[in-house]
Formats: sequence, structure tokens, C-alpha cells
Amino acid sequence: MYEIQWDKDTGGILLADTKEDGTKSEIRPVFFEELDLLGFDRYWNYPRVDAPLLWAVGGRKYYYRDELVAEAEGGGLFTQHRLKIYRPELTLVPVDTEAMTAKNNALLQGLVQKSLRFIYQTFTKHRKRVDIAAVAFSGGKDSFVTLDLIQRALEPDQFVVIFGDTGMEIHDTYQAVEAAKVRWPHLSFYTARSAKDALTTWREIGPPSRIHRWCCSVHKSVPTLLLLRQLAGKASVKALIFDGVRHEESASRSTYSEITYGGKHKMQINASPIISWNAGEVFLYLFSRRLLLNRAYRYGVMRVGCAVCPMASQWWDIISWKVYNQDMVGFIDELRTYAANMGISSKEMDSYLEKGSWKGRAGGRYLPGGGNRVIEQTEGGKIIFTLRQPTEDWQEWAKTLGRLVRTGAGQGYVERGGVVYPYVMQHFENSNIIEVDGLAHADRFVLSAFRAVALKSAYCSHCQACQVECPIGALDTLGRVRIGEECVTCGLCLDLHGKACLTAKSLAISDGGLNMSGNEKKTLHTYEHFGMRKEWLEEFLLSPNDWVSHNSWGNCQFDAMMMWLKHAELITGNKKSIVITPLGEKLAQWGVDDLVTWAVVWTNLARNWAPVQWYISAVPWGAVMTKTEWVAKIGETHPQSESTRKNAIGIKDGMANIFTIINHNFNI
Repeated sequence: MYEIQWDKDTGGILLADTKEDGTKSEIRPVFFEELDLLGFDRYWNYPRVDAPLLWAVGGRKYYYRDELVAEAEGGGLFTQHRLKIYRPELTLVPVDTEAMTAKNNALLQGLVQKSLRFIYQTFTKHRKRVDIAAVAFSGGKDSFVTLDLIQRALEPDQFVVIFGDTGMEIHDTYQAVEAAKVRWPHLSFYTARSAKDALTTWREIGPPSRIHRWCCSVHKSVPTLLLLRQLAGKASVKALIFDGVRHEESASRSTYSEITYGGKHKMQINASPIISWNAGEVFLYLFSRRLLLNRAYRYGVMRVGCAVCPMASQWWDIISWKVYNQDMVGFIDELRTYAANMGISSKEMDSYLEKGSWKGRAGGRYLPGGGNRVIEQTEGGKIIFTLRQPTEDWQEWAKTLGRLVRTGAGQGYVERGGVVYPYVMQHFENSNIIEVDGLAHADRFVLSAFRAVALKSAYCSHCQACQVECPIGALDTLGRVRIGEECVTCGLCLDLHGKACLTAKSLAISDGGLNMSGNEKKTLHTYEHFGMRKEWLEEFLLSPNDWVSHNSWGNCQFDAMMMWLKHAELITGNKKSIVITPLGEKLAQWGVDDLVTWAVVWTNLARNWAPVQWYISAVPWGAVMTKTEWVAKIGETHPQSESTRKNAIGIKDGMANIFTIINHNFNI
């Protein structure tokens, strides 16, 4: 990768072995479409031509023939950016791209020849070890360069081109793909799509975030591998995939190797021919070969990606909302729904979205399908899994653990590593209970595998991410999960790079205070905004040992009630191992209508939850307050934002209702 210097003669850039008056930051050409979009036409004169007019460094600093002439600052999805003009009344002369590429030809060809050799040698080395070779084509500048290099190094029948259509693309990307087909009519282009559309998976798995980036697997790499299976005519496929990944793109990619084995999927080898190229070199190659440039770059984006992406920069948000509003609106609506479930007011909604607060989503709280669906309890040598509202048959997924033998209705055993684990399975209206004998004494690897099966059975959304990990094609997760008799119980489908199930990882929530140590719980959202309803406590006290599997609550309600019971000291443990306390058993004898029951509950809540302590000290007993008064009162001693306080008071059974419920049960 060469240094970038300015070339005053052509208005372009020069590659150099040493650094003088240039830049090491990522650079891109700037076209008239971007200048018009941002309002530069109010300050400068420039022609509307195909050639670039100047260059941007770091995304938002504009250089004209080595001089910083303007900057763009601020802005967001719904907020106007600001322009700082250092050279007003400037007349721009277009970059002489032909002269620029001619000056850079010698150094650029050195890079090109190195990449061509890498492509040919990599293909030659792996051609007999893989079933198929492919080029991952996204419609962006890097994939155009990569595809052009590969079609120069290899024969057309030696590879296929796969466009991974996530269903979240901007419309200019689809046009770029069609243009590529026209440019290279001799190549075999295919489009890979998930069996489910993007909005459906957003609703089932939750909006993708920087923590839960399930979208790339579900909508890009998984459909690509499934398509390659079809093209290769095999139930499972080992693929060599050439991509346009570059070190300069991000800190995480800066550590990537030219060849990666099993980095994304265990059956996949990734080769990156331009991994050491910088953006300047990429654009020089595009100009020198007269390759099509996705029109999104002409509006000023650094990288072309999905219309709404948790990894997107603020600059992408500014440009995309102005240009690709219609491509984004469906996903923005989903984010509005998610934010509303959090209690974000309509007044604060735009600010929430613009700040990208949704990009930090860490779990399934506030999602319709969110919550913890797997409860684990230990009883002697048994481990009991309670699967709440399971989506799949545990016995089918259990075939991946070892030899499964059914000895009767809902019972049998799993033989794994020479050890037999008998199980009994019970079905209830909203849950299944699986008791596995001997599992409590198993090693952590066996227990981890059983836990993975429990998660998959409870959460499976048929995203097919684990299906492509099967090395022999024994697993089919489209529709109902089916494990073929040829399964060798290798366990690869149970461990997706440290995740048993992408959906489970996205929808589950943390203990959220189930492991208490003093008064650490000071947040107002601890109970998912559900109060301890009298009928819920009654249901628990009527059968405390069976309440996990026999209750009629939704996942969020169940998680909220677990925290209420924990802070009331009626249960102990964590979300994977819940135990009824002696106090809980004692209150079960007294019942929900006994005043002493509520006295004990209230006393323990006051000791274990800071907001209850606040209520006791700040609000007179029997006081009647409006919602506005509640919000103001909380603000006197709690630093949370007004929206958080309103949320705690007003959503579902908010805090005001919580205290009202307790007061009512005390007949105060």
C-alpha cells in the first residue's frame, strides 16, 4: 500500500513510496452530486460532469489540489449538517482522470500484478480441496475491483459470482449489479437470498445491533453457502470465496490475513486479493479500467452497505436519509416500534434514532419475542430444563448430542461418549420440561452441548445459520428442524463461533439483578415495567415448585416476576438455576390474601430495591399523585432522564401502579 500525495497538475492523487505533503487517511473522489446534495452550490462554481471535482479525506474534509477548502460538520438522520467554507467563490476544475491514472500506472501495475498472482496461486492451491470457487460481489467499489481482477486471472468456468441480496440494499446497488452483468456477460452471476425477508427476521430476531450482528450471517453468508450447495450439487460444500475485504476499512479488519480458514463458516475459505490496498489505489484502478462506480459514491458515501446498518457511520446516515429514504423507511419504522416499546416518547423519537442508540441493543428486552425461554434447575443428579414457548422439538435437536433412543412417549436416553443420559419429557400448554438424569455430574463440554440443544429448541427461528455448518448436510432447519440419520454428532451446529443460537443470543436478557449482592439494583426498568400483580403472586404461591413451567405469563412478564420474587426473597439462584426459598414455601402456606404475606414481600422489596426505599422515604403513605407529579418527584433524587422516568411511571404496570398495588393489598 502506497502513500497518497496531491497532484496539482491533474487535480488528482499520486502514489508514492515515501510520505511528503499528502495524507494517510482514507481518501475518496468527490462528485458534483455530493456538492449539490450538501449545498456547496451556494458557495462554489463547478460543472456537472462525470469526472470528480475534488477529494475528501476522512469522509468530511474537502481538498482541492492539496488545499483544505471546506468541511462538513454535524448532522444526522433528521438534522441538517453544517458547512465550513474556507475558500468561498471557488471555481472547480474537474480532475483529469486519464492523466492521473497515466502518472500512477507504473506503481499501480505493481499492485495489480501482485494481486493477480495471489488469485491464481490461491485458486491453484485450493482447487482440488474445495467443491466450488466464488466471488462475493456486493456492488461496491471493492467488489468491482476484486471481480475485475479475478476475471483477468481465472477462466470464466472456474468460478461463479454471487451477489448476496440482504433485502436491505439501497436501490443503486441493484442497478450496479445489473450493470456488472452487462460489463461481464461471459461470467456466471447468481443472487443469494434468505428464505425469509429482512423485515420478518428483524421482527423475529430483533433489530441487528453492534452486539448482535446476526444480519450478515442470516442474510448474506448463509444464503450464499446454501446457493453454492445447489450449484455444486452437494448436500454440503467446501467453498473458496474471494472477497474485497481491505485492512483500511476498520480496526477489526486491519488484523485479517490474506487467506482465512473457517473465519465466517467452518466450511468456507476466504481469500482477499486487495486486502492491503488503500482507497486511493482502489479508485485509481476503477478509473484506469473504466469500471462502473456505484452511484452512491457520487453522493458522498465512504462505503456502500445496507440501507440501515448498526455499523454505519453518522456520515452514512446523513447521506442515505437524503438520497435513499424510501429504501430505509420500513426499517426505520421497525426501529420506531422498538423505541416505543422502550417508552421513548414521540417527542424524543427522532433524537433516539439519530443518536443511533438502538445500535447498542444488548438483549431482547422490549421485543415481543424477547426474554429468557430456558430455565435450568438441578435436582440431585438430574438437570431439569424448562423450555418456555419452545419453537422446536427438543428430541429432534437432541439427535445432535449422540445416539438418541426413544423408549416410550416422551422418554428415552441419549448415549454420548459411552455414557447414557436417560430423559423424560413433559408437555404443558406453554412449556416443555425435560429431565435429564446424570447430567449434573457430566463434564462441562457435555453440559454445554445439552444447554445448546435447549436453547435451539426454545428459540429456533429457522434462520439456517447452523444448517450451513453441518459438514455432511444432515441438518435441515427450513420449516421444521430435521436431523438425518447420517448425522455424525460432530457438534458443529451447536457452536456458531461461541453462540449456540443466533436468535437465542439476540432475544435473551441478562440476569438483570437475579444475582443480588446488597442494593445494587437502582434502575427503574428492572421489572420490565410490570408490577407484581396479585394474581401472579397467587399463581406462584399455589404451586411454587411448578410455577416455572405451569404459569400462563409471557416471556417479559415471566422475567419481571422472577425479579420481583428474587427481590422479595421468595426464590434464589439465577436464570439458569432457580430454587424456592424456605420463606417462599412458608408464604405459600399463608396464601396471597394473608396481610402478613404482603408485609413480608414489602419489607424485603424495601431492603433489596433502591426505588422502593425511595418510595418509603419520599412519598407519604396513602398519597394520591398524578403521573406528572410522580415524574417530577422521582427526578428530585434519581438522575435518570425525563423519558426514563415517564417510562417507569406510565408503561404497562409502571412504578406508580407497582406501589398502588402494594398499598391496595395493605388496605392503606
